[in-house]
Amino acid sequence: MTLTAAQLTRNTLQAKLGLWASNLRENYDVVRRSRDITDLPPRPGPALCLGAGPSLPLHLDEIRRFKGTVFSCERNLVPVLEHGVVPDYVCSIDGDPILAQFVDHPLVRDHKGEMVGLFSTTVSPDIVRKWPGEMVFFNSWIDNFEEYKSVSLVFQNLTGKTTMHNGGTCGSTLWYAAMTLDCNPMVLIGIDYAYHGIGYLDETQIWKMVRHLPEKQILEHYCRYTNSFGNNVITDAAWDCLSGALASWLNLIKDHTTFQCSDYTIIDQPPLVCIPFRHYLDEIQEKGVKFSTSTVRPTIIDIRVPQG
Repeated sequence: MTLTAAQLTRNTLQAKLGLWASNLRENYDVVRRSRDITDLPPRPGPALCLGAGPSLPLHLDEIRRFKGTVFSCERNLVPVLEHGVVPDYVCSIDGDPILAQFVDHPLVRDHKGEMVGLFSTTVSPDIVRKWPGEMVFFNSWIDNFEEYKSVSLVFQNLTGKTTMHNGGTCGSTLWYAAMTLDCNPMVLIGIDYAYHGIGYLDETQIWKMVRHLPEKQILEHYCRYTNSFGNNVITDAAWDCLSGALASWLNLIKDHTTFQCSDYTIIDQPPLVCIPFRHYLDEIQEKGVKFSTSTVRPTIIDIRVPQG
């Protein structure tokens, strides 16, 4: 696959910078009078990070057994609440107003005093208006913070809020937030960076960017893996690049343990401990059993391109 981190950052800034600046302008007063993420008290102990990836529905009936702090993306908040789990923290970073629909729900309002919103300063103002509980803010680490023209540096200076790495996705932001709050270990579900159960590539996020290319070049932007759980999944160049950001930080942080329980993930190499979520619950959480890492080299197989 052919997308580098620098290319992805440039493409994202070109597509999103105007929206982010507009959102920040509208959110500014709320951001300035709200708490910073570093003002939150530490939460030592296990953290469950619930991303919106395709593995999450497999575990909605089990997550209520988890003992510890729960972080959730806004996209999957309502299904999580419907299954009897009230997250401690709910994260949103993207900035698209369409995401407000996921927090504008009676169940969310019913639990307004139990959940804290962890929001990027450039989050959609519609989410800020519709979120019923406390909001805590941070700046997303968008580009090279050491450059004088850094957008991240400008946003930090404007808001006075901490700049936090987020890996470019809401799911990975949960891991960074849990680490910031001194949680350990972290358990990942729905943080897959992959697709499962799709028929054709026009169902993927980068299809509009590559559809004009010859078929051979289209296929260069995709890959199918067999992961450590034995599942065949498709990833694209964007997911592959974004997963590399989280993988790099996982290798840098030596004093935290992360259990990867996302069945369809492409991030499945040490130092991650890849185990089924039920095994974590039954053996590690309940019995205190020691764990070990395992590695499976990804297998590349065929991918179908839509015709016509």
